[in-house]
Amino acid sequence: MHRPAHFCRRAISFCALLLIATSAHARIGLVVGEPFGSFGTMLPVGHASIYLDNLCADTATHLRPCQPGEPGVVISRYHDLKSTHTDWIAIPAFTFFYGVDDPNNVPTFITPSSESELRETYRQDHLLDVAPDRIDKHGDLHPPRYGDWEEGIGAAFDRRLLVYTIATTPQQDAAILTLLNNDSNHRRYSLRRANCADFAANLLNVVLPEQHPAVLHRNLLADFDFTTPKNLSRRLDTYAHTDPELDLHVYEIPQIPGTLRRSRPLRGSAETFVKTKRYLATVLVLQPELMLTDWIFYETKGKWTPGRDATLLSPNDWPFIHQSPADIVSTPSLDTLYADK
Repeated sequence: MHRPAHFCRRAISFCALLLIATSAHARIGLVVGEPFGSFGTMLPVGHASIYLDNLCADTATHLRPCQPGEPGVVISRYHDLKSTHTDWIAIPAFTFFYGVDDPNNVPTFITPSSESELRETYRQDHLLDVAPDRIDKHGDLHPPRYGDWEEGIGAAFDRRLLVYTIATTPQQDAAILTLLNNDSNHRRYSLRRANCADFAANLLNVVLPEQHPAVLHRNLLADFDFTTPKNLSRRLDTYAHTDPELDLHVYEIPQIPGTLRRSRPLRGSAETFVKTKRYLATVLVLQPELMLTDWIFYETKGKWTPGRDATLLSPNDWPFIHQSPADIVSTPSLDTLYADK
C-alpha cells in the first residue's frame, strides 16, 4: 500500500536530477564572511558558507533544482541555532546576502532595528520550523532568543563577504543535491572537527577532481590543525589557479553602510595570536618562546591576503554568477555603490 507514495518520491527525484542535467550553467561558490561582534573580536576567523547557483531552497532544510530566474541558495552550518538541533540551513542566495528578494529593496543604510525587522519578517514567513516562537508562562508568543540563523538573512548587514566560485558539472550538482537531501541534518557542529569551514570543505571536495580529493584539508601549522575560512579560501584559490578548467572567479560583497559595527579582517589561527593585542601581550608575558614559534608559523604558512583580486559587486550586479568579472564595472567606494539605491 506504500508503493504509490514511494514511486512518486522516486519520480520526483528523477525529474529533479533531469532538470539539473539539462541546465545551461552550474557553479559552486565558497562564501567567506569577515568576523563581527563580540565573538568575532574574541575569535576573528569569520564564517564559511557554500553558494550553489543551480540549486534552490525548497524549504530551509531541503533543496531542489532552480527554476529559470531563481537566485540559487547559500547553505551554512551554524554553531548554535538555539531552537533546533538542525545542522545546516538553506537560504535563497539574494536574501542571504541582502535580507530581501528584490535588488530594488536592498537597504542603503542599515540600523539594528531595521536589521531585526527584516530578519523577523523572513523568520515568520520561512523559518518557523527552524526558529519557532517561544511561548511564555502566560501562553503568549515571542520571537526566539538570538540564534545564528539570523546571520544568514542579510549577511552583508554585518560583514564584508568574499565569494570564490568555480565551475561544476550537472553530475556534481546532482551529487550535492542527493547528499544534502539524504542527510539526516542533525547538529554535528564542533569547533575542532566539524565547524562551518569543515562543512564547506566537504561540499567543495565533491566537485574537485577525484585525483585530488584532499586539496581542502586542514593547515596543521598555520591553523593548529583546525579548518578556518581563511585557509580554506586560500587553498581553493591556490588550487584553482593551477586548474583553468575550474574557471575561478572571485567577488567581493561589501558590508552595507549603517550604524552597525564594521566587520574585522579575516585571520587564521596562528595569525590571531600575532595580530590580536590581548593574546599577543598575554603569551609574550607567560610564554614568549611560544609567540616566536607562532610568528614563524604565520610568516611561513599563514601569511596571505584574501580577496586581493576580487571584483566588487553591488546588488544591481545580480546575478553576478552568470557574468564574467570583466563585464562587471567595479565601483570605487561604498558611497557610490549605494548612491543609486
